[in-house]
Amino acid sequence: MKVLALLSQKGGSGKSTLAVHLAVIAQAAGLRVVLVDLDPQRSAAGWWDTRQAATPELVESTPGELRAVLDAARADGVDLVVVDTRPSAGADAAAAAALSDLVLIPTRPAIFDLRAIGATVGVATAARVPAYIVLNAVPPPRGHFAEALLTADARRALAAYGIPIAPTSVGLRAPLAHALVDGRAVSEFDPTGKAAAEMTKLWTFMEEHLGQATSVQRPEKGQARAR
Repeated sequence: MKVLALLSQKGGSGKSTLAVHLAVIAQAAGLRVVLVDLDPQRSAAGWWDTRQAATPELVESTPGELRAVLDAARADGVDLVVVDTRPSAGADAAAAAALSDLVLIPTRPAIFDLRAIGATVGVATAARVPAYIVLNAVPPPRGHFAEALLTADARRALAAYGIPIAPTSVGLRAPLAHALVDGRAVSEFDPTGKAAAEMTKLWTFMEEHLGQATSVQRPEKGQARAR
C-alpha cells in the first residue's frame, strides 16, 4: 500500500481539489483507493456525500488517528491512500508526512503563495519523505506547449526551495470546479477536456514515484464510509 499526502500551510492552495481528482483517477486506473479527510472543513467528505459512485472510499478522521486508519487500510488490502490535510505546517502536518510515501505540496503561482510554502517544504524535508511541489490554478499556456510567463516565473522562484517541482502544472479551468458540484471528478465530468488531461498527466507522474499496486474488490456505497 502507498500513501500520498497533500500538504500546504496556506489555505486555498487546492489540496482538497487535487486530492479528490487524483483519487478518482487512480481508482479508475484499477487501484483500490481510500481518501482520508483530515481537514476540519471536510471539503472532501462533503464532495463524497454528493457522489453516486461507491469509490473511492472515504474515511473522515483526525491527525491523531491517521496511523490507525492506515494500518486498517493496509490490512484490508487497500492499494492507495490519499490524505487530505488541513492547512498547517505544524505537528499534524509533520505526522502525516512521516506516515506517507510521497508528499505533494500544491501552490498557486502568486507571490504570497510561493513565499508561504517554505514551512511546508521544511516539514517534508524533516520527515525525509520524497516530495514534489505542484503549481496549481496557473494561467492557460501560451500556444500548445509554452507555459504562461507567470507559471515559468513561479518555477524559477520555487527552485530556491531545493525540492523538485512536478513537470505538470494544473490550469485554472472551470471544469475542475464544476465537476465537484455533484460528486464527480473532472475525468468523469469532461473526460476529453484539457483539465482532465492535465490531472491525468499529474497522476501518471505521481504513480511513477509511488509504484504501481494491484486492485481488489469494490465496496457497496453503504460500506465505503467510516468516521
